[in-house]
Formats: sequence, structure tokens, C-alpha cells
Amino acid sequence: MPRLARRAGPHTVKTPDHAAHVLGATGPIGQQVLQQALAAGHRVTVLVRDPARLQQRDEKRVTVVIGDAASAADVEEATRGSQALICALGAGKDYKSTLASRTAGPVLEAMAAAGVERLVWLSALGSGDTARRQSLFQATASKLVMGTLMADKGIADETIARSDRDWTIALPVLFGNGLTTADYLTIPLDGIQGRVGGRINRSDVADFLLSAATSDLWVRRRVILTR
Repeated sequence: MPRLARRAGPHTVKTPDHAAHVLGATGPIGQQVLQQALAAGHRVTVLVRDPARLQQRDEKRVTVVIGDAASAADVEEATRGSQALICALGAGKDYKSTLASRTAGPVLEAMAAAGVERLVWLSALGSGDTARRQSLFQATASKLVMGTLMADKGIADETIARSDRDWTIALPVLFGNGLTTADYLTIPLDGIQGRVGGRINRSDVADFLLSAATSDLWVRRRVILTR
């Protein structure tokens, strides 16, 4: 299975000062994306409801826009001028959340209006029909505990995949905590067959999201992430 190589230096970027936009920057994975982006020298615009929750709100290379990710107008304002949009929104422990399906349409509308092509979308292995690639244990657990949430994520994934944007959909397995290793598996959803289990550090998921957003890798592909 293809493995993302361990990097010896910073992320490859399209320009020396790559401009990206992050949705979900106050969440656990969005925070990791923002920290890694700043460490790599990027400028970042974030859309947040409550700036007080953003640790980096006073950082010079962070532009904060107050708004709602389900509002196309708010997302367009924050996205205009960016080279890529990373959507790292999460529902936390709300297993009945419809956040993914409520934001997918507005995000695509905003990107088209702002002229932004590149979208990296955080979903989860188990969303929609991707449960067929989960380990039996994780598939059963997801269905019992997060059935509504995973169904909603599947709707959002299909909306993104039908769009004309240069999208990548990330499908991580169960999350773990730990340092960024840059040593994890990237498996095309419809590539090598078989079920996938395990865990992946949130920091490594963020590493993938940022790497994809600042390159032409995995365009119009759904990618399973695991260790």
C-alpha cells in the first residue's frame, strides 16, 4: 500500500508564502493544521464564530474572519484571495450532527464565487458507503454509535465529489493523540481492496490535509489515512 514518505523538511508549497483558508481552526484537527501551516511559513485565513477561542488570533500571519461555515457569504468573504481551502470541521461528540451536509453546499458555492479551485475536505472512514472499507469492529461500532453522523458525512462527501472543484476527501480511521510522524498510510478508497483498521494521530491527519492543500497530490480522490 502506498505510504506517505517521511519528510526531512517543510511542506512543499506552490509559492513561498502560500495563502490558505481553514474552516474549523478552533477544533482539535483544525488547530493542528493552523499550527503546522504557520510553522511552514504560510499565511492563513480562518473563519470562526468566536475569535476568543482561537489561540493564534493575534498572530500576524493569521487573518480572522468572524462568521458561520454554513453561510456561503461568510465563507466567500474568508476564502477570497486564498489558494486553497481546508475544511477541518468536526462535530465533536454530537453524533447526530448534520454539520457536514449543512456546510458542503455553501462551501462549494463560496469557492466558485471566490474563484478558489483547491478544496481539501476532512471526512471519516465509515462515512456513507465507505463503511465497506472499515475493519469489521470499527464498522460495527460506527453504525451503533455514530450511524446518523456517518450518514450525514456521506451525503456531504457525495456533494463534494460531484462538484467541479479540485477536491480531495480525507478518510481517517479512529483518532489517536501524539506527535506528527509523517509516517502513515495513504490508501485510495477505490484502490487496493480490503478492510482497514487501526488509528492515526490527529497531528498526522493535519499533516496530510496541509500537504494535499499545498500540492497537486490526490486531486479528485478519496484517501484513507491510517498507521
